[in-house]
Amino acid sequence: MEPINMEIDGTQQSADPLVVEEATQELSSEPYDDEQPSYVPAELVKPWGSNDASVLYHCYLIEMKQNFCSHIPVNNVVLGLRSELNCDIANMNFDLVVDKGTITVNFKKAAEIHLSSEQVLQCRRFQITIFRILVDCNLQNLKEVLERLSLGQNLGVESINYLLLPAARMHQKPLIIDWECVMSVPFRSEENSEYHIDCYPPNNCIGVLRTKNGMVCTCRVQNSLVYTPHTGLLYCITGLLDDLNGNSLLRPRGRRACTYKTHYEQKCGINLRVDQQLLLKGRHIFKVLEAITTKGCQENFNLESLETLGDSFLKYATSQQLFKTYQNNAEGLLSGQREKIVSNPALCKLGCDRKLPGFIRNECFDPKKWTIPGDYSGTSFLSEDLPFNERNIYIRGRRKVKDETVADVVEALIGAFLSTGGEIAAIYFMNWVGIKVDLVHIPYERQFQVQPEKLIDVRHLESLLNNYSFRHPHLLLEALTHRSCMLPKIPGCYEWLEFLGDAVLDYVITFYLYNKYHAMSSPRFLTDMRSASVNNNCYALSAVKAGLHKHILASDNVDNNIANTVNNFGRLSIESTFGWEIETCFSEVLADIIESLAGAIFVDSEYDKDIVFQSICPLLEPLVTPETMPLNHLREFKDYCKKMQYIMKRPVISTQNGVVTRTIEVEAKGVVIYKHTSTVSNNKTAEIVACNFFLRLLKETNLE
Repeated sequence: MEPINMEIDGTQQSADPLVVEEATQELSSEPYDDEQPSYVPAELVKPWGSNDASVLYHCYLIEMKQNFCSHIPVNNVVLGLRSELNCDIANMNFDLVVDKGTITVNFKKAAEIHLSSEQVLQCRRFQITIFRILVDCNLQNLKEVLERLSLGQNLGVESINYLLLPAARMHQKPLIIDWECVMSVPFRSEENSEYHIDCYPPNNCIGVLRTKNGMVCTCRVQNSLVYTPHTGLLYCITGLLDDLNGNSLLRPRGRRACTYKTHYEQKCGINLRVDQQLLLKGRHIFKVLEAITTKGCQENFNLESLETLGDSFLKYATSQQLFKTYQNNAEGLLSGQREKIVSNPALCKLGCDRKLPGFIRNECFDPKKWTIPGDYSGTSFLSEDLPFNERNIYIRGRRKVKDETVADVVEALIGAFLSTGGEIAAIYFMNWVGIKVDLVHIPYERQFQVQPEKLIDVRHLESLLNNYSFRHPHLLLEALTHRSCMLPKIPGCYEWLEFLGDAVLDYVITFYLYNKYHAMSSPRFLTDMRSASVNNNCYALSAVKAGLHKHILASDNVDNNIANTVNNFGRLSIESTFGWEIETCFSEVLADIIESLAGAIFVDSEYDKDIVFQSICPLLEPLVTPETMPLNHLREFKDYCKKMQYIMKRPVISTQNGVVTRTIEVEAKGVVIYKHTSTVSNNKTAEIVACNFFLRLLKETNLE
């Protein structure tokens, strides 16, 4: 079969996944260099000059509202740049985490002003004085820097060139900058008073919006940040839609027109109580900053949630590309090929080729390493061309970035595009980074010479799958056929459908959990919820609960293995099918069946993921929630050892006659304080047993 071609930006690009495989093979001879650049945006690097009569600055107002009590007020700040920012960046909101709480920051374009060379010099003197005192606590350093500034040294040299100045107070309007403060160097300490912007006082406001929390002036909504729980998306509000309200008609493509009020009620379960009120005009807040921020920054957000989402979509998109492109290959070969494409080394190389490491934020803010704007202290900036546009970027130094961090960022960026722009946007990003996939589907061809109804109970099985009716029942038959089955009229086993269903089910469950819970829980929590829901034990338990094991076509040996699993299941006192704490190993065939059924429904429904979720979800219920989420004992064990500075020695593992023996030891100051040997059917279960035993020992002996 010829590889599918995809046209992007007017150029033909092969969708053959082997392109990535070749890149991965090249990687083995090119060791990863963890010394990566740290980029500075070109907008912040300009030469300082003194010959210009006036210099144009684009000013952006940084409004700050402190969400905690303090005797020290927070003042608004003006950022002055020589270059204009992109409109997507120039209007944004976020929370800044400080020691006492959070500060809500509103960033927006304020004005364009011309400053004389004397005014620029005064601004530089002001910010150098303030920041040098804060950073160095050394007046001698400040004196040397100000002397160089007065002598006009380093003029014309590219360096950090932007202004960070106090914003004008209400009584100083229409000025943008608080020149009184700049000229006197110290900040003022008066309290900020609340006021309305571009409208009359509260009692005479031009427009008022009714919200859940009461009446709000329209000026307060302008440039505000809105979160919509029904979509899980953030929007920056740019105004009101003058001619649209809840009773206006919405005309979806291919569907009957209805009012916005009806649409939100039927689609999202939302009742618009004030249907005459104008609708808000907003745009998605793109999540790039979240996608490039690691846990090492110690912010209140990081890339983990987006990485979890992006990882599942990457696996899904890659699997369906391989499934349709190589239908005649063995499933085992495709699994190996998929692993190469989505592996950390492959993703790291693709990220490095696109020079993504320089954008990654992996360190806390350190004032000692911060370059004070206007203060040229010998720091040089090297210009580097970016491979994806015509602009360049500046390098301020180098730092260590792990290869798995680069891979995580690639996955998180996929998740960011997916959550804000949908699957098409995510596909475009994947193609841009070098993973050639598309969402064009082709028929799945299998020639069956037997009627499925003669071998399986089609109607009963459909009832178990939320009454899904198969257009092609032979897919259901294939999904239940193990490779040990020797019936000649069945051309294949379930492995092909399992390969596809594994990725589809992982994606739809992760997407569901992300949309429902990511805004109300920590990034790490979403990862745990996915791990607790998407694993072989969960699927195997679900298969046994539904009685699917009775319908599998397999040899006697496989049937005996399944029977042992069913017997073990009967001895377990568990109500849910999710979690990690199960110390019993289940037959992988049972988990495979859940995945192969998902693959069969996906193909039969003409690749409708929503139908897959609706059909398989009842088998997996109850789904995990933040309230029912069990502890991850493996993580609890490792975190405890890290907290107590214990050393976990490398486990000793041996396998004999299909039984795994695993011994782990924990040392404290060179002395073994804990040792456990477990013998079970596989290594993963042995690890769970050992960790659970250790945690129980801690509680019994009160070692904590």
